[in-house]
Amino acid sequence: MQITRDNYASTQKMINQMLGGTSSSPDPYGTDYGNYSLRYTPTNRPFTKPNWSNIATKQSFPAMSEKEFDSAIRELARKEFSSDKKDHKAIQGLMRKYQSVVAPDRKAIYEDSMNKTGGKMNAACMFWNSKGDKSFAYHPITGRWSVFPTEEEQDRTRQFYSIYNDELKRLNDEYGENARGKISMKQIAQGSGELTGSNSLQNGIGNSIDYSL
Repeated sequence: MQITRDNYASTQKMINQMLGGTSSSPDPYGTDYGNYSLRYTPTNRPFTKPNWSNIATKQSFPAMSEKEFDSAIRELARKEFSSDKKDHKAIQGLMRKYQSVVAPDRKAIYEDSMNKTGGKMNAACMFWNSKGDKSFAYHPITGRWSVFPTEEEQDRTRQFYSIYNDELKRLNDEYGENARGKISMKQIAQGSGELTGSNSLQNGIGNSIDYSL
């Protein structure tokens, strides 16, 4: 569940009740989740520092060129078609690199806040940019970090999946849905010529593909 300032209190009560505590117990760290005025108020709340390899943030240089990104995204789509399994970890990792081209400097925002709180988690458990826009947050109950994507990052995400799905559609059109999980990456790289003749029929891939649903 996404924790917001509006539902933080009710969620905290629920957690306390589940753990056998009193529903009215105050947060011992004085957390008021999402309260902008508390963005630089230090608390003693324990927390795990963000892992910047898992959070999209501005980079000095893009991880690769746009052409290389396109090839890498299509390669992941081909791997899904070949194995009939989506590699979520690899997709998320490449997505973060793809988003980082337009991502705000969340690391700088975090370090600025930490400098002002003496290295302690602020009472809002949230971090804003210089314009007052929410950038990312530490969830005081789940103990996880999450980002608030910008419009540019959301556009970038749509571009990523547009390329990914375009490649899957191309493969479906070329080899047929029944070829998923039955074709090697080498065959895909070499082209449809590898899937003609007796070999393709023996593998269940060929001219007699049932397109009905």
